[in-house]
Amino acid sequence: MAAGIEREIFECGGKLFLRILDTTDVTDEYLSWFKDEIVTQFLDSHDLSRDDIVSYIREGHANRTHFMYGIFSKDDGVHLGNIKVGPIQWSHGVSDLVCVIGRREYWGRGLAKEAIRLGNRVAFEKYGLRKLSGGMADSNIGSYKAYTGADWVEEGRLRGHNVIDGEPRDRILISCFNPAFFGEGEK
Repeated sequence: MAAGIEREIFECGGKLFLRILDTTDVTDEYLSWFKDEIVTQFLDSHDLSRDDIVSYIREGHANRTHFMYGIFSKDDGVHLGNIKVGPIQWSHGVSDLVCVIGRREYWGRGLAKEAIRLGNRVAFEKYGLRKLSGGMADSNIGSYKAYTGADWVEEGRLRGHNVIDGEPRDRILISCFNPAFFGEGEK
């Protein structure tokens, strides 16, 4: 682990906890997620090397542009995915938040929704961000359900923005608002 990276754990009584990733978390299993065409179908990241990932983790933390968290099962400590807070625009207090469940045997259990809720908490409480945003192709129904189930709302659509399997698909823009900055009527 790089010097100065904390081992703080975020959890809320569910099945998961989040912990900042370090270089020892970049295992062969982790690398396999980005070689799996089903896992990466809707991602821009494919076939990453250990060096790519280690550099990305270190650079994000050192530059405070993004922070990578592992999603771990409380039951057995299995690293089953990641949450990325970033890129962060500190001057505006906004960031993307990306969730990937890399271990497909954990899909369909509502864990992405729980992980996103934990990611919201990290972004709002630890980093003091005002708003989180993201997007997905309209055909990525699992992600849409996970985010909207974790208190995110659809803010708009970009028509034909993504190309999935050679076909143009709408990109759905979603956001989550820190209640410390936005009242209920402001969402």
